[in-house]
Amino acid sequence: MKRAPFRTGAIGTVLTLLFLTSTALAGSGVEGAYIRPVGGVGPGDPVPSFHAKGLYGEDLDLGNLLKYEKKVVLAFWSMYCQACVEKFDAMIAIQNKYEYSGLVVISINTDGEYRKGEQVIRDFIGAYEKQHGVKVNFPVLYDETNWLALAMNVNFLPTIITVNSEGKVHNIYRRFGEGSKEEILTGIEDIVLDLIAVTSKPGLGGKSEP
Repeated sequence: MKRAPFRTGAIGTVLTLLFLTSTALAGSGVEGAYIRPVGGVGPGDPVPSFHAKGLYGEDLDLGNLLKYEKKVVLAFWSMYCQACVEKFDAMIAIQNKYEYSGLVVISINTDGEYRKGEQVIRDFIGAYEKQHGVKVNFPVLYDETNWLALAMNVNFLPTIITVNSEGKVHNIYRRFGEGSKEEILTGIEDIVLDLIAVTSKPGLGGKSEP
């Protein structure tokens, strides 16, 4: 789902955005820093460091997650994007399957541009869980001003990104119209397995076996 650029006119109350030029923008207890890449997001681009609260109170600190060698997946989505919502079952399954490997899926809702508010997204997640008989087992970040998507030049939904140990984009899954749930699962799982393999190698972000 290609979408119009995110609105940039308002600096909201959810995130504090700290430019590397030392310009600070006021937020509400969530901090981040970034260099805006040129063009669309791609492998090797820096992922902005952020510290945020999930919709259900989870403490989400990218720097700490990487410090403790977690394998981080960022999934950008909108409740208006059917192809995004269709990825939920796969992300639930993958979080369950690879949690023992240190996998942390963080879903980033971009509907802040519509000023829907956090409760609307909570209600949407609750309705999805009830309808599908599942439990969303990954944190959901409501990015009211879409600063993270803007910082990374994410202009296509869904966009699912794996983050390497250096805090850079390792790989991207950016598709819609898959023929089956199995195809979705396989596509996302492929980039997760690649991340796990790379970050587990000595000298490439993982620790060698004793």
